[in-house]
Amino acid sequence: MINRLRSLTNSLFWNMGQLVVGAIIFVIGYNGVAAHHHFVPGALYGIAVVGHSMEPGLSLSIWYLLLNIPLFLAAWKGVSKRFFCLNLFTMSVVTLMTHYIQLDLGIRNELYAAIAAGSIMGAGCGLILRTYGGGGGLDVVAVILNRKFGIRFGVFYFVVNTAVMSLALTRYTQDKLIASLVMLFISSVVTEYVLSMFNQRKAVRIITKKSAELVAVMTQNKHYATVFPGRGGYSNEGVDMILSITDNLRLRSLEHLILDNDPEAIFVVENTFSVIGGAIASRKDY
Repeated sequence: MINRLRSLTNSLFWNMGQLVVGAIIFVIGYNGVAAHHHFVPGALYGIAVVGHSMEPGLSLSIWYLLLNIPLFLAAWKGVSKRFFCLNLFTMSVVTLMTHYIQLDLGIRNELYAAIAAGSIMGAGCGLILRTYGGGGGLDVVAVILNRKFGIRFGVFYFVVNTAVMSLALTRYTQDKLIASLVMLFISSVVTEYVLSMFNQRKAVRIITKKSAELVAVMTQNKHYATVFPGRGGYSNEGVDMILSITDNLRLRSLEHLILDNDPEAIFVVENTFSVIGGAIASRKDY
């Protein structure tokens, strides 16, 4: 059952469907809220918005398409064909949705609009980034720069968004830029939440003298573990550290399981940023 679910979520059609839904949600957030308040989004879409404000003769969708074309041409051999094609697909869907989805969600207060737009656009970005693709040409460039020069994704997008906001200074008031920054901040927070929402993991470290007994009980209850032999720094006695990865739903049951069988065990829980491999999550091939 688990293998069938994994093969479904790794399938091309599943990823394409998720990219379409994410792109639609993102465009609804911008065209339905942000565009009516002239907010500036980040990354390449933000550059397209600023370009459209400078030359309204070209629609926003055309600006976005034109900016993507040279990036995709330059990146043709830099990433896997699957990743390249899915990014190209996402760019095409965003371009079409930007042109055809025209609506007004009716939010007039600028602060509320920044919060709503950031939340909706962030949810869309999160769905897009959960797939084996990305959001467009800049994602392809970010992967290439990370591979060749070790430039982190966060650093790359920070530089890009700084350039977007600097360019926007000549076209927008300070109030609009501050509201846009609020929107971008909320969008990044929601994006991170959506990315981790279905894949939250906890790293559990258990210090115990009864590792064999605990591992046997954990295995019976489908909690898998790795045992590291150690020594108490104060007592100088032999102890073991058990490392296990679990999720929020099963964390409490694991805690009861351990402390019921060894009340003297030390149970340490850590949040994880990313857990990949084994029976937990498959690696994404860029």
